[in-house]
Amino acid sequence: MAIRLEKLFKQAAHPYEMKLIAGKGGIGNIINWVHMIEDDQVAEFLRGNELIITTGIAHNTEAWLNGFAHRLFHNQTSGLILNVGPYINTVPQDVIDFCDQSNFPLFTIPWHIRLVDVTRDFCRRIIKSEQTEIGLSSAFKNAIFFPEDVSQYQAQLERHGFNASSYFCAVVLSINSYDESRRKEDIAAVRFRIENVVNRFGDKYNIFSQDNRLNLVLAKFSDKDIAACMNSVIEYYQSCRPGYKLHIGIGQNVEGLSNLARSYKQASSALHMAVKSDQARVYYQQLGIYKILLSTEDSTVLSEVYNDVLGKLADYDVAKNTDYMSTLKVYLENDASVQAVAKLSFVHRNTINYKLNKIKEITGYDIAREEDRLKIMLAFMIKDIL
Repeated sequence: MAIRLEKLFKQAAHPYEMKLIAGKGGIGNIINWVHMIEDDQVAEFLRGNELIITTGIAHNTEAWLNGFAHRLFHNQTSGLILNVGPYINTVPQDVIDFCDQSNFPLFTIPWHIRLVDVTRDFCRRIIKSEQTEIGLSSAFKNAIFFPEDVSQYQAQLERHGFNASSYFCAVVLSINSYDESRRKEDIAAVRFRIENVVNRFGDKYNIFSQDNRLNLVLAKFSDKDIAACMNSVIEYYQSCRPGYKLHIGIGQNVEGLSNLARSYKQASSALHMAVKSDQARVYYQQLGIYKILLSTEDSTVLSEVYNDVLGKLADYDVAKNTDYMSTLKVYLENDASVQAVAKLSFVHRNTINYKLNKIKEITGYDIAREEDRLKIMLAFMIKDIL
């Protein structure tokens, strides 16, 4: 729900004679602030998502504009406004071509327009948008954590176009930076990057941070759009942000605001599995039987089941430096085929039979019996989530 460049442009086109001359493909970029910059070296200190205004007063020719536009684009700003007048008479064609090719919005405002009025107006709108965002985040938190108290969130959300009967999907993201001292700062930066991606797929969403995680609520997004959106987020971080470890848990796309809390719990469970298995993203609907295990609120019950079935075997492996746990897991994953395990392990099948007999002796479970095999498989699944 951050303010989009397109919205600012529509509101400013007439009063400020603002014109879009290149980079139309990026008009959906979000804006978090407006800066006046004349020295192109200052671009290195930007955080991204800024809208930049320049008069060119610090330069004698217009040749610097191309490098300036490149730097701003490289530093992930959202657009550039040229104050056309005595210092920028015309916009060089190479700048226009670059902005068109890069989908980097390029605007002009004539010299007689007072830039102080423009910046004051834009910043006021951005602050107002942020205040709305904070209110929406509070309402969505109530919908997630206190779903039974409808009066605390429904009216406010509907005022801003979030229909209570729409489809909602919760997504939870965990971002781990290699520099823990910058964790909060990094999460804030990541939030803007994610929001810029999500904004391309729809404008009915909200994102807020909590417990060093980012929580994203998507409204009126189709399953196809949700998948494409998450793929875009992951592709961005794999190519542009190598300093972060990103995990995403995606809940089901549920009908009705009253079911958002359920989607959020699903997303949290899916995130847990993503972190445990070190996968970039996990969809709750693809978890299969893990859904049952993850819905168990008392984790001590799961621990007891695991210890009863596989605890002795795990302890034996540690004490005797054996590999019975891994042998048993491979055996179950290969449809209880001794031949397949022997081939994968590069040992004789008699060795595998010996290990299986030893496993039966240690655990007390007969893997030839279907019921015992099911218990062991369940214990391995519990191990995956503990």
